[in-house]
Amino acid sequence: MNTETAGTMLILRESTASHHRRAEQHEFQQQFVRGTLPRPLYLHWLAQLLHIHAALEAHLDRLVTRNPQLKTVFDDGRRKVGPLRKDLAYLGASADEPALPAAMALVARMDRLASEQPMALLGIFYVLEGSTNGSKFIARKVRPAYELPVTGEGSAYLDPYGDVQPARWQEFKAAVDALNLPATDVAPMVVAAQETFDSIRELGAELLASPAATGSTGR
Repeated sequence: MNTETAGTMLILRESTASHHRRAEQHEFQQQFVRGTLPRPLYLHWLAQLLHIHAALEAHLDRLVTRNPQLKTVFDDGRRKVGPLRKDLAYLGASADEPALPAAMALVARMDRLASEQPMALLGIFYVLEGSTNGSKFIARKVRPAYELPVTGEGSAYLDPYGDVQPARWQEFKAAVDALNLPATDVAPMVVAAQETFDSIRELGAELLASPAATGSTGR
């Protein structure tokens, strides 16, 4: 692939394909997709993602302040902290659960990137925003498994955009490519995205190894 002419999104997709595949094939994600993930693990997963998104959104806010053109990529409509907090509240779960090692390591990586290579944070955002494509379908399994309403309470994070999901993803891709980022920015974004897929896989492994993994899927 000619990285001088290929769009940023294509480079990210092709350069992270194997990392993405390994994350998707992990047992945690497989249980999620099948709707067999124990309900306690779902609650812990939401709490861990809250740590990750809260840190990322804080860093992106500062990045956008310094680079206003990035508002086309990260706007208020793409924030996930709110939906995560609403899901946890609806499910009666704590929003103050301590971060597991994988989540702590990812947050520490964000802190380092924010200081040394701030544009690389977009690579992390690419992974998490891209996950909304698959999580919309996971939501369809999660709702009956945990007896959640089809109106979205308790699964807002998984399906944040509803019927406009495809359009929102196309808008995101177009906005990233329109930045015309130089290769010196894209390369660290790729590394950050690869490491994020690996971190999500590690987080799933940690959750499966926790005592909550023996819980049932029901309420």
